[in-house]
Amino acid sequence: MEGVPFKWRVSQIFGDKSSIEKIAEQDKISALEFDSTGNYVAVGDRGGRVILFQSNRISNESDEESDLEEEEFFKEEKEEEDEEEENSKKKKGLQYKFYTEFQSHEPEFDYLKSIDIEEKINKIQWIKRRNRSHLLLSTNDQTIKLWKIFSKETELVTELNIDHEEIEGINSPKDLVFPKTQVEEINKEAYNKRTYGNAHAYNINSISLCSDDEVFISSDELRINLWHLERTDKSFNIVDLKPDDLEQLSEVITCSQFHPSESSQFMYSLSKGIIHLGDLRQSAKCNNSVRSFEDEETSVNDSFFTEIMSNIADIKYSPCGRYILSRDYSTLKVWDVKMESKPVATLCVGDFSHSKLCELYENDFIFDKFECNWSGDGKYVITGSYENYYYLFDWKQNKGMLIDGSKTTKIYSKFYDTNKQNENSNNIFETNNKLTYDSDNVDFSKKIFNISWNQYEPFIAVAATNILYLYNGKNDQKK
Repeated sequence: MEGVPFKWRVSQIFGDKSSIEKIAEQDKISALEFDSTGNYVAVGDRGGRVILFQSNRISNESDEESDLEEEEFFKEEKEEEDEEEENSKKKKGLQYKFYTEFQSHEPEFDYLKSIDIEEKINKIQWIKRRNRSHLLLSTNDQTIKLWKIFSKETELVTELNIDHEEIEGINSPKDLVFPKTQVEEINKEAYNKRTYGNAHAYNINSISLCSDDEVFISSDELRINLWHLERTDKSFNIVDLKPDDLEQLSEVITCSQFHPSESSQFMYSLSKGIIHLGDLRQSAKCNNSVRSFEDEETSVNDSFFTEIMSNIADIKYSPCGRYILSRDYSTLKVWDVKMESKPVATLCVGDFSHSKLCELYENDFIFDKFECNWSGDGKYVITGSYENYYYLFDWKQNKGMLIDGSKTTKIYSKFYDTNKQNENSNNIFETNNKLTYDSDNVDFSKKIFNISWNQYEPFIAVAATNILYLYNGKNDQKK
């Protein structure tokens, strides 16, 4: 990603902009993820559906095939023919269009536990492409599925040899003409290639693919399991926090992720605000972590809400693997993997008074879990918030911007210093140096949980209830 994306505006909107009361529960977005190329984005909802969008860089399926399989001299020959088309795409900018949709999970009933299993998609994980087909993992509370998405061509015979009435006119093989066919339509189909189930007693909160593209981990509140993509009959337990007596349980696993380049390393976060790093080279079971990260200042300030607010909702490795981004209820923290004592940056994303925290607790809003993410170059971090706002920070400079995810006409092009606060201001876009919103007049039903960043472009996907907003960032510096 080149340049500094200071100028942001809405590029596209997908979804029905109805009032919250009219939105069906199954239409609300629950998972969002760009693939490794940035050419596709996957959206999962509470109805168990997965919707895929494709960028305008890939105009049709034959272009996809050429990108993956053509020889170099074919590419050189095609360059001149496609030059005009590519120039028009650059002028238009990166755009996405609907690609396909399929039903990933259905509602189920666990007869042993007498509980309903929701069809809601909790997480989506893309797998790097090796051919024309797409592979991705999707999971609900109990079952992980591997999906293969491919294009199926329907061909139609356009020219037959001869009419049946003229059969007597064939005197030699030269009179026979080989039939011709042409592609009538291209259908996108999704095939459930494998199902990984019966390994978690509690709800699955994370899935993460290893850098070797052969194994992945899945985690619930007490255990982390290691799977091989080719095997569905067996998984290996690598972290187990379940005590002999559940009354002694004091913390649970909230999230887990593999290292982006080291296939033996992974991390997981706990509800007490602690992040543990595990290394499978040292032990097959990593209950005793290699490194542990805990903010000592948070642990000292002990109150009724401290433990709840320090609950880590999401963790992400930086693209280089050097830093860790964590999101709790009120802060974003950036950790250096070589420094366990304190985070290198703490960014405030919610400043609530004690009376407001009591209200949030009574209405269960304090248990909301917001995702976070990195830009492709690791310079910027993003996370969602209430009132359909989301934060974008330059974490090294301790500067950021607060963007209204539901506004489609505004252009956001200024970073504010997060260290400077003006108590008299209510809105960052109307007053100076106030990176927050009026917490006393917040509509807590409007919130952005899911957010993802294209790793090759200044392009952000934001999910607000049932609507997908795509934000495009452009370098505002004059050359």
